[in-house]
Amino acid sequence: MESRLGFVVSEGQIRNDIFVPKYYDPEIEATIESYSETHYLVPVSELMASGELEMRQGNYIPKMHYGTGSVPYIRTSDIANWELRGSPKHGISDNVAQVFRQKQNVRSDDVLLVHEGTYLIGTGCLITQFDTDILYQHHLARLRVINDTRINGPLLMCALISSVVQSQIRSKQFTADVIDSIVGRFPEVRIPIPKSQQRRAELTTRARSLFRDRAEARLRLAVFRRGLDAALESGDLNGLRKEVEEAPETANNHGIVGFLGSSYKAESFTITDGQVRNNILLPRYYDPAAEDALSNLSGECELVSMGDLVESGVVELSTGDEVGKLAYGTGKIPFVRTSDLGNWELKQDPKQRVSLEVYEKFARKQSARSEDILLVRDGTYLVGSSAMVTGYDLPLLFSGGLYRIRVTRPEALDPYLLLALLNTQVAGRQMRNKQFTRDVIDTLGRRFEEVRLPIPRSVEVRAGIASLMRDLVEKRADLRYAVGQLGNELLGKKIPRQRSS
Repeated sequence: MESRLGFVVSEGQIRNDIFVPKYYDPEIEATIESYSETHYLVPVSELMASGELEMRQGNYIPKMHYGTGSVPYIRTSDIANWELRGSPKHGISDNVAQVFRQKQNVRSDDVLLVHEGTYLIGTGCLITQFDTDILYQHHLARLRVINDTRINGPLLMCALISSVVQSQIRSKQFTADVIDSIVGRFPEVRIPIPKSQQRRAELTTRARSLFRDRAEARLRLAVFRRGLDAALESGDLNGLRKEVEEAPETANNHGIVGFLGSSYKAESFTITDGQVRNNILLPRYYDPAAEDALSNLSGECELVSMGDLVESGVVELSTGDEVGKLAYGTGKIPFVRTSDLGNWELKQDPKQRVSLEVYEKFARKQSARSEDILLVRDGTYLVGSSAMVTGYDLPLLFSGGLYRIRVTRPEALDPYLLLALLNTQVAGRQMRNKQFTRDVIDTLGRRFEEVRLPIPRSVEVRAGIASLMRDLVEKRADLRYAVGQLGNELLGKKIPRQRSS
């Protein structure tokens, strides 16, 4: 298709003194109108005026309250792949939460939408029964369907996922002071609603089921991760298997199973001059709690460092490349950056994509493939986060802030067992302790090779952990793909091919 090089807007078409060209992009308008025979194209403002839709902004909660409790305070970065992260960055005390609960009043089938930020604007998630006891910040809006005659929460979420709505949001995004926003302009967005009542009902049922299944799988993965250290210490997986299976029935309505790492308490300690290594004077680097935890695991597990795994040829470790900002937006191939990891998986819609030419320039060196693990090396609170590459994610390139971890001898170490061990609390504790500031960013650097992993001595336990992790990751990946296609299903588009080998 021939690309448009430019277009003309007459003076009479200018609205509200807006002179940003993309705001008037005729291709977006033509695409919207192409669905007029099969869909009602209803502006959000009309849904609000008719009382069908309510829109409420969240609240700013001062940083002094961060970390005071376990009620999740959802920020823009806590939404990934159309759901809440399983372990949000900040928790608020129940006393503080009580001040805002009545006003925010989050319910099942509400939609949270990022309406202030930068590249995350337009990102949304559907609230499930597991996510209702949360607070959300002022950069987010809560959308609630009051009258479901024409639309409901799941259908609204399908529309937000669709390309026709996302393109409208991008065209209306503007810079307000130091942050981008669609506040005030989001009501102009037209929502495509299928005219067929039967089609609306079928899509509602499918969407609600997919979001529920994703949330349940997220809970199971969070429970698995939380309980893995204890199972490794005891050498018994039966209790953990039962907890994972029952997770949806036993979870609280935070949608979170506790903030990982919270079992560790900061305490003072003393080290001698002889214990200082490589002139590192950072106290947490010598954290005795991490050493105690490793010692407790040593009975049932062999403690093996990442460096030892690399040296023995079991694992290959490499970093990505910085392709340069000029390559951003030149094509369709994902360029995965640190912020594109969430809930132990990659985002299906990453911030940046590059051309085939750029991909071919770096692909031979990077050669990402299924069952590679990407781990955040550089950043802040994301350092140590990891995700398994699946067939749905390929092809891709990844940034220099990520480690690519490839198991080269799977008969010696299953990739899914490695992913599980990298997500134990004891591994996470070590990575946080070894994290340091280089220039203006935190990093693990080569210290990542010092991290010791508790590899079970029992063949049965190793196989059991790998099997559990594989099942959870693959189910989440299948569901992620299905949710990502809901926008196409809403528009009646053909669904693209599924995962690569």
